[in-house]
Amino acid sequence: MGKQNRYIIRDREQSAIAESFRALSAALQENQAENGAKTILFSTVTNGESDSMTAVNTAATLAYSGKSVILVDCDMRHPVLHEIFQGNIFGVTNIIMQDKPVEEMLQNTEIGGLKILASGSVPVGPVELLSNPRLREMLGVLKTMADYVCIVSAPLIIRSSSILSDACIVASKVDGVVLVIDSRSVKTKTAKKAVELLNGARAKIVGTVLNDVKADEEFIYFAS
Repeated sequence: MGKQNRYIIRDREQSAIAESFRALSAALQENQAENGAKTILFSTVTNGESDSMTAVNTAATLAYSGKSVILVDCDMRHPVLHEIFQGNIFGVTNIIMQDKPVEEMLQNTEIGGLKILASGSVPVGPVELLSNPRLREMLGVLKTMADYVCIVSAPLIIRSSSILSDACIVASKVDGVVLVIDSRSVKTKTAKKAVELLNGARAKIVGTVLNDVKADEEFIYFAS
């Protein structure tokens, strides 16, 4: 899916896939009402763009429903949010490594109520950055500025079966995780391994998204 087509709900508001995003956003709102979860990591099992696509559309759907949302790019290996929204790259690394004010790094979008925080312009190793105590502080500040903070990160497992620690580090600092699984490329064994990794990080999995389903719909949401 090209970056210019990732706003599925904007282009196809009456489609089954758009309805699935509305169901996902409704489930997150219900979860927040019950558990107070505001910071949500969208984590994909293997490398691809499923997590950013899901996070972008879910964040947009929440914003369309009247919620204030900040979308954060914590994928320090392949950041994409600044490209999707045609903004600048200043963001997370500038806050953590240069002590830039959070509010100055936020960027408005064409969707009212939705702001983005890009990955940042300071070169730094992903693990070093995400392990920095200031990341938790930054997320705490963002929680006071919006109803929801939606976060994307690097995948849990790359296709060579190597494990990346990035997502687990972020998962340990947020209120909940939505696990995104590509049904055509992720084997059951790999998906189970991803769940084990998140559980090992003491992450709270609040839902699972199964996409690329070749059935009646292109996208199906399953709450955990």
